[in-house]
Amino acid sequence: MFSSRILEAVPTAPESEDIFSSALSILFTDDTQNSHGIPGSSVTYHSPRFGNMTLRIPAHPDREEDRKLFAHYLWNAGVIAADAIEAGSTSKQQNVTVSEGEHDRGREQGQWDRRYWDVRGKRVLELGAGTALPSLISALSGAESTTITDHPSSPALTTNAIEQNVRDNVLERPRPDTKSKPVVNVFGYTWGTNMMYLPEQYGKPAPRQPGSFDRIILADCLWMPSQHVNLVKTTLRYLDSSQSNASCAYACACALVVAGFHTGRGIVRHFFEVATGEWKDEEKTSSEADNEDQELAEVQGKLKAVEIFEIDVNGSRRPWEAVRRGENKEQAKRWCVSAVLVKR
Repeated sequence: MFSSRILEAVPTAPESEDIFSSALSILFTDDTQNSHGIPGSSVTYHSPRFGNMTLRIPAHPDREEDRKLFAHYLWNAGVIAADAIEAGSTSKQQNVTVSEGEHDRGREQGQWDRRYWDVRGKRVLELGAGTALPSLISALSGAESTTITDHPSSPALTTNAIEQNVRDNVLERPRPDTKSKPVVNVFGYTWGTNMMYLPEQYGKPAPRQPGSFDRIILADCLWMPSQHVNLVKTTLRYLDSSQSNASCAYACACALVVAGFHTGRGIVRHFFEVATGEWKDEEKTSSEADNEDQELAEVQGKLKAVEIFEIDVNGSRRPWEAVRRGENKEQAKRWCVSAVLVKR
């Protein structure tokens, strides 16, 4: 379902590994492709609402440290997040409150809960954006503003890939239904800090720092356990605290988290343990728990998951499980977790 929306372009002079990579899903029919595109090339994403979008894939970084950012691919989590935002922002019933039972039935039928995924009129921030597909869809769907960030050294910024994707797919896209242009900002940002930087000038702070946001997108940002505390710090720092979290009915600021299990279910579980204080590692010894640092103690459990489930590459859903017994790597690779986090 989701992969069928992506058409990959093979370079005019492809290297052998490019040809092999593009043919993996044909050679190994049981293998799930969880990343798309060839570094330095482009892919075409077909949006059900906005049509074809050409996305520039950042070039493969020269430095090993920069390659660890994994910005040089389009990941399934980004595609799923984009689909959720697009679907959640198309309903005309934006301000209709429905019962929890109706929401549950909608989720079972593959719908996205508009209370969280409708970005119309919202201030949106994306972390670790890479190709920035969820942000592009947010801007086109009617977000009040869209702020796109990636690490200051990310090739998505240093090669201007994000800015090109914004220009080609948002700013220069014909919009016959409105005369106004979407408000889109691009910054370099390091998780856990309070400063955003101009994308074209490494280390130079943006003259106007963003304030708070209604929606924060984290699409496949969980692969580094050492950064989980910083991700939660950033979420707490930028998520609007002025909105009521009592009912979360169209007035609740929230983080939209989608992440694949290809780096290990335990890594994903660890993030939610840090963020919510739940789903703790039952095998962790008491001495290990006592040695956890002060930074973790300051943020752990400050967020709450108001929605969490698993979704696969075909759109099938199942309950979230922190540990899924008997699951092998290839089976896990098909699935992503989708969660909505709010401040407690």
